[in-house]
Amino acid sequence: MIFQDLNNINLKNIPVIIFGSGPAGITTALELEKNKIQTLIIEAGDENYSEDSQDFYKGKITGDELTDISISRLRQLGGTSGHWGGWSKPMENYSFDGWPIKAKDLESYTDRTCKILGIKNQFNKSKLNNYFNQIQFQYSNVRFAKKYKKHIKNSKYIHLVLNTQLSHFEGENKVVTNAVCISRNLTKKIQSKYFILSCGGIENSRILLWSREQNKKLFHKNLPIGQYWMNHPWIIAGIGLINKRELKKKLNNNFIDYEGPLHFAAKKELLNNKKILSAAIYMNAKEDTKFYKEIIKDILCVAPQFGKKIARTVFKKDLKCGNIFMNLEEPPDQNNKITLDSSAKDIFGIPRVNLYYKKSKETLFTAKVFLEEFGNFCRNEDIGRIALKENIYDLQGFETIDNHHHLGGTRIGNDISTSVVDKNLKIHNVNNLYINGSSNFVTGGYTNPTFAIVQLSIRLGEKINKIINS
Repeated sequence: MIFQDLNNINLKNIPVIIFGSGPAGITTALELEKNKIQTLIIEAGDENYSEDSQDFYKGKITGDELTDISISRLRQLGGTSGHWGGWSKPMENYSFDGWPIKAKDLESYTDRTCKILGIKNQFNKSKLNNYFNQIQFQYSNVRFAKKYKKHIKNSKYIHLVLNTQLSHFEGENKVVTNAVCISRNLTKKIQSKYFILSCGGIENSRILLWSREQNKKLFHKNLPIGQYWMNHPWIIAGIGLINKRELKKKLNNNFIDYEGPLHFAAKKELLNNKKILSAAIYMNAKEDTKFYKEIIKDILCVAPQFGKKIARTVFKKDLKCGNIFMNLEEPPDQNNKITLDSSAKDIFGIPRVNLYYKKSKETLFTAKVFLEEFGNFCRNEDIGRIALKENIYDLQGFETIDNHHHLGGTRIGNDISTSVVDKNLKIHNVNNLYINGSSNFVTGGYTNPTFAIVQLSIRLGEKINKIINS
């Protein structure tokens, strides 16, 4: 059922309250519903986008430039899935190095994740050489509000209340006793057995930091809440072309043939041997044909024989040509962090976010090395030519297209001094509060985070079910 405020909801038989109706919150509720466990999802926003609601997400960014955090996340039913790009695939196995769980711990949830995202469980990988794979993404057009609104409205087990802001948690003796919420400008304390915070890669940290200020005995003072924040820089790294026909010849039956961009990702050997981070690139075949001609003219100057061969090739059928788009990993840095801005508060008196962020030199170095090695591969195999942007080649920096992936801040781990939640996503030293979403990521890899978020959310639903029914 869907409610507009807390007044008419009977909480006595609801053992789990979830804050946030994005992919993390809705997925966990769906998993608990399978086991006939009642949940209440509390969403701060309304069913649809509004400027007034987005105002709550305004905050200060210091350091390097980022996409405005009141734009890059959505305060509404379905959360930021309302404008996510849809590219989906599991994270690389090596991306879980440093996590207390591994890729194999999430593999059993892949089928269910694909069903939720409405995509095929088909993520082929083909070896180019020791350093690179051709990889395959799936594209999801799921918007969680649109797909699951009717389901929630008719559900006997999932209840949803809109326009209700979680202010902070209260508790003692390692137990959260109340969640202080503001619904229709009225403050109400609600109780439950288990609480799950699924408000996103910035808001999770904000709420926990405010909770710690309001109740200093609830959380361990050393918890690094808000620290090790990351994102995925998405950049245009250079220009070039790949002769798809020649690449297919090289790979034979291993070539991943489908409509859309060609994707290539770093293997673990490249990361280890060159001391870089994870990265991937893609090239499209739908660039402006005038752009094709300019690139081919340049190639004719520096590689005449290859340029002549390409000039005779049918453009759109056989070439991936134009801009090289790159997805980059950032290292977890304790100094990149979310804090509360005591000088700026929302209308409910909750401090706004101050996000400190600096780009990593390791990420820039990764971009250069990846492109140089991939360029060497293309030249040696005579399947293409690429050119790095000058600022990347000279290690001067890169311009980011956007920064919509918010990672870290409540990272998963075993050590209370470097992590906020344990391997089961339960906050350290608190018995009934779980944190869910991209804020738990230790590292981000190059892959869009939604797929892993859904996997982790299904896993959390299973854990809560076992606890309740044990």
